Order: sequence, then C-alpha cells, then structure tokens
Amino acid sequence: MNLSRLILSLMFLAPLSAFAQKGFSYSMPAVEVGFKWSSANQTGAESNKQSLAMQLGGSGVLNLSDSFGIRSGLFYSERAFKSEFIAGITGEGKITYFEVPLHLMFKFEDYAGVYLGPSAAIKLGDEYKPGSLRDVKDFVVPLTFGAQFKFHPMMGVNVFFETVTGELARGVENSRAVGVNLMIVLD
Repeated sequence: MNLSRLILSLMFLAPLSAFAQKGFSYSMPAVEVGFKWSSANQTGAESNKQSLAMQLGGSGVLNLSDSFGIRSGLFYSERAFKSEFIAGITGEGKITYFEVPLHLMFKFEDYAGVYLGPSAAIKLGDEYKPGSLRDVKDFVVPLTFGAQFKFHPMMGVNVFFETVTGELARGVENSRAVGVNLMIVLD
C-alpha cells in the first residue's frame, strides 16, 4: 500500500465539506484502518478456511435527518481466502478492491449507529498460490451490515459483516468476512 493510494482514499472528505457548505450536514467523518477475517468457497475444496485481510480508507455519514443518514466513503479492501484440497494441497489467494459504500444508517446519537447496504467494489489486483486466478470479476457488489460508534471524541470503532454472493473469479465464490476497523474521527 503506497502513499498515493492513502491520499486517494482520503480525498472523499472534500465532497463532505462541499455538502456542509450547501446546507447539508454530515457526521462521523473518519479515517478507518482495520482487519477482517474472510473466506470464500473454492470449487473442489475439501475445506475452506478463514484468512486475515486488511481494509483502510475513510468514511462519513451524510445526515438525512436526526436519526437517518447515508454512510459512504472510499476504501482499499482485501478479500483473502484459503482452501485445502485432496492430497494436502493448499490454495491461497487474495483479490483487492477500491470500494465505495452506500449504506443506510440508523443513528442512535451523533456518535453511534447501525447500517446496512451495498458497496461498489472495483478490482485493483489479485494473487493466488499455487498458480493464478482466472476470469476475475472487475466489479462486485458486497452487502454489508455493521455498527459504528465513538468511544472517545477522536476515536471510534466500526464492526461489520459483509458478503458477496456469486463468483469473484472462476471457481471462487460466496465471499464472507467479519471485520473491525479503528476509526480516527475528524470532527
């Protein structure tokens, strides 16, 4: 992960300030970094295992009312997977994406809420050992359910579950992940 990708991930904050200048309000603008335990089903595998993956970027909530908002942002996200095949062969891979979430958020307070919705995920790269992945999808739509809250004026946490139904690549499908991101809140 290089500095230019991090800067690109943070560029989403500029539109939030433009919305604020036009009378829209936003809350919980944050830089997020965290890990997720992800897996996917591989064709012919005896068992599918969880792998540790990374996610980082920025998020914010465009307030529609006191209780509801649209959670969005820009993230670098990894979908890792590992499977064991007959004869002790292990297949391990990772597909990386830029993701733009579009989640409907119910806010308990300005600093806490739960959300549900899709993300637009555009493929950045992929890797697989042994060999390589074929027919990797350039665009997938993960569905995410999560909760985020601040526990300190400048710190918070985002806990989520996400799933992608269908194929990610030939023979790799139905990705799932549970993740936790630390939030550095920029209020």
